[in-house]
Amino acid sequence: MFSQSSCLSESDCAVLTLLVSELVSNAVLHSDAPPESDIVLGLHESSPGVVRADVRDAGGGFTHVPRDPRRRMGGYGLLLVDAEASRWGVEREGGTRVWFELSSPAASAVKL
Repeated sequence: MFSQSSCLSESDCAVLTLLVSELVSNAVLHSDAPPESDIVLGLHESSPGVVRADVRDAGGGFTHVPRDPRRRMGGYGLLLVDAEASRWGVEREGGTRVWFELSSPAASAVKL
């Protein structure tokens, strides 16, 4: 991921780590991909000040359904992504790719 010498703020690194862990957890728990298939993480600076992360699996995708507020546990992953990311989305070519972008003035000098 990023080293301590990166230019992301500590709080931006914490958000990035949280959102990536949520997407990886979703791929592990909810994908219909074969159990032996890979989950691939991509992370790069897509433009100055914007860090893009994507998690890919071989599954058939999903339709995002907003979290049911009556549900006591679970279902917060994409809610967190939606709240914290500048943008996010799902692509379904050759598997499933869920991506998000974080915009941060501190991230503009990140060297990946």
